[in-house]
Amino acid sequence: MASKRMEEAGEEARQLLADLRDLRERAAALRRRLPEIPAAMTELAEPFTPEADLSVALEGIALDLGPLIERLEAASAATPDRLREEWERARQPLPAGDLPGRRRPRLDLERFSEAARRAIYDDVVRSRFQPPPSPQMVDDFELQVVYLFGRWLVIYRKLMEAAEPAAPSAQELLVVGLDERREPTYLAI
Repeated sequence: MASKRMEEAGEEARQLLADLRDLRERAAALRRRLPEIPAAMTELAEPFTPEADLSVALEGIALDLGPLIERLEAASAATPDRLREEWERARQPLPAGDLPGRRRPRLDLERFSEAARRAIYDDVVRSRFQPPPSPQMVDDFELQVVYLFGRWLVIYRKLMEAAEPAAPSAQELLVVGLDERREPTYLAI
């Protein structure tokens, strides 16, 4: 019974994948039929026209669908053996960042993987929360690492800032990048 449901879900996922690819191509094709957006509009020297606004929306659709399609492709091709291997790698402790002879993790940020999410999480904990900035534990900061629209983001609550309590809703948002050694860097936005 479960294998039948999985078979049906797999078929539906393949159809959804085909539909997403088709939607991305249709959005790109429609965008190509519209005029280029004048620089004056992108520089905010003049207001957007309806055509320019539609062009931006269509470009966004085509760009946003890329990572979603890649994620669905990867999930559709998943096997129990590959998932177990990724799980086992993700559970391995990472080397400490500042110990002599130890390196920070080298990452591939091009697609989602649990191993990359775990590596980023552990690196942020090591680089920003150890030693702890206060009596709070890392969990008190509600640290999360997410992959959204082709980007890795780190989000956490700012509980303390300059020895004064921060507003309850104050958050830090970091965009994860890579340096020349493919080690993670964090840009606060």
